[in-house]
Amino acid sequence: MSKNKNLDFSEFAWYHRLSAAMLWGICRIVSIMPRWFRYRALAPFVVGILRLVRYRRAVIQNNLRNSFPEMSQRRRDEIMRGFYKTLAEIIVNTISLAGIRPGHDDGVLIWEGRDEHFAEVHDRDWIALATHYGCWEYLPLWGWQDPDCHFVTVYHPLKNKAFEILYRRLRKFSDNVYTIPMADAVRHYVRNRREGLGIAMGLVSDQSPNLRADTEWYDFLNQKTAFIDGGERLAMRFHIPVYYVDVWRSAPGRYRAGFVKLYDGVESVAEGEITRRYAAALEATIRREPELWMWSHKRWKHTPEKQALRFGGVKKEA
Repeated sequence: MSKNKNLDFSEFAWYHRLSAAMLWGICRIVSIMPRWFRYRALAPFVVGILRLVRYRRAVIQNNLRNSFPEMSQRRRDEIMRGFYKTLAEIIVNTISLAGIRPGHDDGVLIWEGRDEHFAEVHDRDWIALATHYGCWEYLPLWGWQDPDCHFVTVYHPLKNKAFEILYRRLRKFSDNVYTIPMADAVRHYVRNRREGLGIAMGLVSDQSPNLRADTEWYDFLNQKTAFIDGGERLAMRFHIPVYYVDVWRSAPGRYRAGFVKLYDGVESVAEGEITRRYAAALEATIRREPELWMWSHKRWKHTPEKQALRFGGVKKEA
């Protein structure tokens, strides 16, 4: 197995490492605070800050208006207020990961159908398509459920180097969890798949992708929407089963998650079908409890019209 360089930060300048160490210290302090204080005092305080500065209010309102034109403005405002609470919780959840360890995780994530899924994927390669719904930073905790697997969290590197170091540390739950930049994901998989270990690739695929001439469009929340399709491309190339990660919030800072099979690795499917199934599953999840999705992203900054203008046509609308 290739050496895990997740905690080797020699590539960064000393001042980035120092800043990251200070941030880690703050996270450690917060992580040992009583649970009641973190979720009854700290999280509401963060909510107040978000609402005071009107954090991306215009983006959130526009996304909600276009996604739910059938809803009243009052209901959309309720969702926005609920989203601010979710975002504050996610911030506290993520900071608290600095103190999490096996046997002392405070039940932050319970896996529905854990035994069935474990039996199905143990010693096999598989892809988990996750979303920005609930606390997605918890999902690599699957590495504790299957310590023999090679769990890969695929992510976009952060521009802020101190936070890049911090997030690598926060996501490093165990030695079998790897954080790999999206640009290196396929190379990492090919390099390690030959060694006979089950590799689980976790991708959060609901953010806006780069616009390409071959970008495909899907009906999603009443809008033509593009998705990151790296998971589908990897699955089709290597015949890897794909699972959608569904999430439910059970209490502040606590979630349940389960896996829904989208592709078995054998079925003959048309191009874009796996992503279409993912989009449909995600929309159902969002409509169930919309407050938990990340509405502050500029999710629909690309459109078929922009694609046609830039590349001379629209490839496909699925």
